[in-house]
Amino acid sequence: MLSKKYLIVIGGPTASGKTALAIQLAQHFSTEIISADSRQFYQEMNIGTAKPTTAELAAVKHHFVNNLSIRDDYSVGDFEAEATLILDTIFAEKDIVIMVGGTGLYIRAVCEGLDDFPDTPLSIRQHFEDLYNKNGIEYLQKMLQDVDNQYFTKIDISNPARLIRALSVWKTSGQPYSSFLGKKKTARNFEPVYLVLDVPREILYDRINKRVDAMITAGLEQEARELWEFKNRNALQTVGYSEFFDYFEGQYYRSEAIEKIKQHTRNYAKRQVTWFKKDAHWQHFLPTDFKKIIQLVCP
Repeated sequence: MLSKKYLIVIGGPTASGKTALAIQLAQHFSTEIISADSRQFYQEMNIGTAKPTTAELAAVKHHFVNNLSIRDDYSVGDFEAEATLILDTIFAEKDIVIMVGGTGLYIRAVCEGLDDFPDTPLSIRQHFEDLYNKNGIEYLQKMLQDVDNQYFTKIDISNPARLIRALSVWKTSGQPYSSFLGKKKTARNFEPVYLVLDVPREILYDRINKRVDAMITAGLEQEARELWEFKNRNALQTVGYSEFFDYFEGQYYRSEAIEKIKQHTRNYAKRQVTWFKKDAHWQHFLPTDFKKIIQLVCP
């Protein structure tokens, strides 16, 4: 038995091999997996989120995969509350749990707790939503870059909900959103072990392109068409779906939409790599460094 409880957190860009490593580690330690990929929560979003396969889900117990409907409202605060309760239950019997995902905010919420932000009036949030609907996402991106470049470089700038939230906090408080980050840390009854997967860029980009091709073959276009009526839901303001929504509305040819999915996914992966490099507590490994990771946890 280990003297402490450890949460092994596997981060890294999309298509870096996080799922496979998480399953391998969970099987080695006879434990369970917490998914911190906010897009994989939704039952209706299957192909475009690169969820674990049916066989992978059967191999190891996963939490927070297919646990919500796209119709549900769900926040990072909800995730923090539910995930910590589940972790308490698992840690009652296990010394190690695996958490995997590329959504940094959700990882931080579980490991450190959420930061305190000022309440933002509905009128201010509505103001930025109106700007988004009138001028497009590029307008909000430029605005956030001007007022809070530090946060701009950390987040998925293709997600309008994140942009509207950050701009609303700035407008309400007069302070950049980033100034509220990292001030509050919540004590946890486990110790996080932060692992990030490094894959050479040319290999990563090739994996991304091939993954998108596989998603198209698997029916991503039809999945997006079935979700089109929910396009304004926050969960669907994401790569792989928004490009097809634009195609359905005549903004792109189909071939352009597919190329933009590849381009935007590569851009997102690049931002993920940057985010993980900025935090020194992440220890970097190749996806094949299984033995080294085991030695780190159990020297």
